Amino acid sequence: MKILVMGGSGYVGRNVVRMLTAQGAEPVSFDAAPLRPEHASPGVPFVRGDMANMDEVMKALVEHDIQRMVVVAYIVAPLLSPDYRDLVAAARVNVLGVANVFEAARLARVGRVIYASTIGVFGHRGTEPNDVVTESTPMSPVHGAPGPGLYSLMKAVNNQMAARYEELYDIRIAKVHSAAVIGVGNTAFSRRMIQLPALGQPGFANFPSNAPRNIVGVADISQLYTKMALADEVRHSDYLGTGPTPTGQEIADVVTKYLPDATITFAEDADVHAWNFDNSRAVNEFNWQLQTAEEMVLSEINDTRIEAGLEPVG
Repeated sequence: MKILVMGGSGYVGRNVVRMLTAQGAEPVSFDAAPLRPEHASPGVPFVRGDMANMDEVMKALVEHDIQRMVVVAYIVAPLLSPDYRDLVAAARVNVLGVANVFEAARLARVGRVIYASTIGVFGHRGTEPNDVVTESTPMSPVHGAPGPGLYSLMKAVNNQMAARYEELYDIRIAKVHSAAVIGVGNTAFSRRMIQLPALGQPGFANFPSNAPRNIVGVADISQLYTKMALADEVRHSDYLGTGPTPTGQEIADVVTKYLPDATITFAEDADVHAWNFDNSRAVNEFNWQLQTAEEMVLSEINDTRIEAGLEPVG
């Protein structure tokens, strides 16, 4: 099974490549960013290409005889900042690039595309105790804040494009609405809150200590993408790729449990939302095995330390 991983240089993509290889598949890694040698998987071809360039996407699909795709390439962390200015680049990758991927998959007769969406497309639904978000919950992208709002709106456009392609053509584009993926390589909140303390530096959370966060470990979401790419059948177009919902203090308590000298401060006045999700569709259909929040945080601590040449803890 030849599977193209779009965004293979990223921290999610390279985990997917490793897992596909371990399962006996033949992944091909595609990314505009170079692949660092320490992140390369032996024997896996790497294609340096731009998803906003249709010719480069088509060339990769045809030359490697690709049968399925996992699409995790996106401009994420920079776009979440309200100060991010290169909006044309974001639109090229996140709108035109994703449209190119769907169109190239159609033209090359790729049988299945697994597309990394976000829980942000559901907006602020599911914030009340009895209000549970499922795959059938209508999309209502987060808006207001310039960073998260624009990111969620772009993902919503991608979702609508995927649905239209499925309606019009014989192709399965399965969208995985993922929570915040924590793990080494994350450059958003978990880098500041978990990775910096793992290296002996002060930690910071850009949300209140009593606020819950929707998270999923990089190994867990990569496992789901891998299972979906290799499954004989993917029965639905939408899945929730969500994990536990610890509060900021609960995450900090795990960090200090294994790093007693760590200090973490919080933005107690920040307005941060969390959602109530039912991820049973993915869990049941693909036998998706999730770590606990403590296991996810400890894994990020130790992966950070190992990359820096430090001894793991715990």
